[in-house]
Parts: sequence; C-alpha cells; structure tokens
Amino acid sequence: MSLSPDKKIELLKNLDFLAEQNQEGYRFLSGIVDELNVKKGETIFSKGDFGGAAYIISKGSVQIHDEGHVFIELEEGKSFGEFAFVKSEERSASASAKTDSVLLKCTEDHIKQLEKEFGIKIIDSILIPLQNVKKRMIVKDLLEEELTKQKATIEKQRKELELLNATKDKFFSIIAHDLKNPFASLIGASDLLVDGANELSQEQVKTFSGIINQSARQAFRLLENLLDWSRTQTGSIAWKPKQVDLWDLVNEVVILLTGSAENKQIELEAKIDEDLTAFVDPNMINTVVRNLVSNAIKFTPRGGKILVESKLSDDFIEISVTDNGVGIKPDKLDQLFQIGESVVGIGTENETGTGLGLILCKEFVEKHKGKLSVESEVNVGSTFKFTIPFSTSKK
Repeated sequence: MSLSPDKKIELLKNLDFLAEQNQEGYRFLSGIVDELNVKKGETIFSKGDFGGAAYIISKGSVQIHDEGHVFIELEEGKSFGEFAFVKSEERSASASAKTDSVLLKCTEDHIKQLEKEFGIKIIDSILIPLQNVKKRMIVKDLLEEELTKQKATIEKQRKELELLNATKDKFFSIIAHDLKNPFASLIGASDLLVDGANELSQEQVKTFSGIINQSARQAFRLLENLLDWSRTQTGSIAWKPKQVDLWDLVNEVVILLTGSAENKQIELEAKIDEDLTAFVDPNMINTVVRNLVSNAIKFTPRGGKILVESKLSDDFIEISVTDNGVGIKPDKLDQLFQIGESVVGIGTENETGTGLGLILCKEFVEKHKGKLSVESEVNVGSTFKFTIPFSTSKK
C-alpha cells in the first residue's frame, strides 16, 4: 500500500511542531518521509532506544507499553514518539503494533532537510522547546504523584494516631473506672470485716466474704484481659500452635466457670464432638472460650441457659456460645469489636466489664485465620461463634 501525497500531508499535520508550516513545506516533507508496513506484534521501538523519529498511524493500531503494562492504545490518525524526536533523547517507553499497521515515519534528518530547503528553524526554535515543556510536564506529573502518595501516607498515619489515642483513652477509662470499681468493693467489704469482726453475724461475714471473692475474681479477669491485650499490641505475645483436643479444652473452661453460672442459677452445658482436635494455640483459644462464656453468664438472668457446642463443615470447625440473655441492640453489634467504642453494658446483676475481652477474642481468632461473629436479638439472647479453618487443623 502506498499513501498519496495528500494523505501524507493530512497525516503530517498531526505533528504539533509542524503546525505553522505552509502547504509547500508539507508537500516537500511528504515526498521524503518514510512509509512503514508493520506486522501485528512487531516492535517499532523499545524503551531506552535513542530517538530521532516520530510516527503517525495511517492504518491499524499501536500500543505504547513498558514491561508488559500497556499505557495507551493509539488508532488511525494519532502520532507518537515526538518526545524523543531528537536523536540524543532516549525512549521512555516501548511501542509495538497491535494489528497490522501502516505508519508514516518522520525523522530528525527529514526535518533538517526541510529547514535547509526553506531556510527555517524547527528543531531549535520549536521542537526542542516543545520537548522541554513535555519534560517539565512529566516532572510535574511525577511530583504530583509523589505528593499524592505522601498525602496518603500522612492520612494513614493520622488514622493510626487516632486509633492510638482511642486506645490510650480506653486504657485510662479502664484504669480510672473499671479497675477501680472491684478494688473499691474489695476495700469496702474487707474494711467492714476488719472493723466489725466481733459484732458481725455469721450471715454478714458470709455476705462480705462473697463480695470480696466476687470483686477479686472480677479484678483478676480484668487484669488478665488487660495483660493479654497489651501484649498483642506490643507484639510480645507468642503464637504457639499445637495439636489440641478441643473437647478437653472447652470442657475445662466450662468446669472452671460452672461455679459462676451456679451462683446465678444458670444452666451451663457443653456439647462438643468427642475426639475433636485442631492445630491451634491452646492459650489463645482458651482465652476466647473463657471470655465468650463469661460474657454469656454476665448477660443471662437467673434461671437462664447457656450452651457451648461445636459444628463441623468441609472448610472449618465452628464453636458457638448461645445464651437466652438480654441480647444486644442491632446498632451496637458492629461496635462490639472496636477499641474506641463504648458499648459495654451492665450485667443482669450489675456486673461490669471493659469490652476488651471481645476485642481480644477477635484478634486471637483472626490470628488462626478464623472469624468471630455474633447474632443477637434483644430480650431473646445472643450467639457468639468463632471458626477455625480446617487448613490450620490436623484431622
């Protein structure tokens, strides 16, 4: 295929640095430029090659790319390669034919012939300044891209600082209020025992002793969660998985908390498949089960029931803790596992807590590549479930 002079002139007018040429200049240039037939997939130039030519597409399409990433696809009438028109400039990307294509190739030597023929200056007066403008535009784009990245980094750091502040505020809240309460009860009840040891009845001594016992256990559970959670934040808590009998682990927790359940006349039952084993960190999973069952006891009224059971599927082991307690409002469900949110309620017999237990459970479960979820209905009850993928278990 051979292009007519008029078609070549039409194509040459797509080059910005020739915009001021008269028709005679275009006609002269159309007689000396090269016409190329490029097969599909053929390379036109490669990144790093020295320039010296610009191209205009007469037929077909071309891809501008770098290491397999396509920047742009150009169709008929479009030009490319002007950025490295001067021979000393290196190509910043590669070009290849997307389809069989016909190209018009205008070189630096062609422009020098045009300059000599008509006594004009194009390369020094128009082309090089134009390339310098393009260079500055590229530098500007790179600077803007870098600024955008820096802004994104700053925004990420700002959010991290907000989270750290929320964490700090939560700690202060725990220390100032939640940790203070059980010790206030401990001190008050023990003072009464010390000061009135000779006057108190057996029943009163038993009552105050019960308050001391309950407050001490509450403070101990709180300190346990505080210690575990703080260790997760500093990365000092080690993950030590091993083959664990889940039937033994869950029933051990249930036996430990049976006394607390019986104090509220709550039926606490475990239905875990026998011989159910998993490759897990026993301390972490023990903490998860203990927190979920303790919460269920806290928010279940006297005479209620709590069931801990297991379920198997092709992909995971599921452990659930279901109660018929007070339930959770729908708008509070998504906030249960967020450190900065205050959604901790008072138990059915005024038991208090920090909410750290659930956050700790979530982190421990996710450490095992599992998921912690909750389903709840106010005045009906709640079910907390966590999964352990079979990929981390040894059947």
